[in-house]
Amino acid sequence: MKNSIIRILACILALLTLTLCAVACGGGKTSKGGALYFKANDIKITIGADAEDTIDKLGKWISQNSSDSCGGFSGKDYIYAYKGYSVSTTPSKNGQIVCKIELTDDSVKTPQGLYIGMSRKDAEKAMEGFTAESVGDNLVYTQGDVKLQVIFRDGSVAGIVYVAK
Repeated sequence: MKNSIIRILACILALLTLTLCAVACGGGKTSKGGALYFKANDIKITIGADAEDTIDKLGKWISQNSSDSCGGFSGKDYIYAYKGYSVSTTPSKNGQIVCKIELTDDSVKTPQGLYIGMSRKDAEKAMEGFTAESVGDNLVYTQGDVKLQVIFRDGSVAGIVYVAK
């Protein structure tokens, strides 16, 4: 069972990497259906937000990991895990910022109603009003400097990730 979970996580990581590479090389269309952000416990989390302020507002995390940053600024990258999602931060010219938000299970939803496990048809309906770019079997919604990646496996949402454009 443990090996199966590791294989599933490895597949998801590979899909995310391919999606990020494809999106970086492709352009993007701007959405027209509202703002792309995540909300947890009535706290709005946005890509590019001040990390310290965001993490303070979110309260106690379940786990935290860090590594030396490879993003061009000295310092550390951090991943804060919470129930149902994680928030990644990185150094920038303006200090530590939120650079990625990843939903990790079906206990949380995006403001549009997306959640892990929902059908592709329901996910597309939830995102009506936003413009999607297909990247393989996945959908990427872009608004300003934010990309919302919806990763599908076997017709259902397997991953939901907010990243900087």
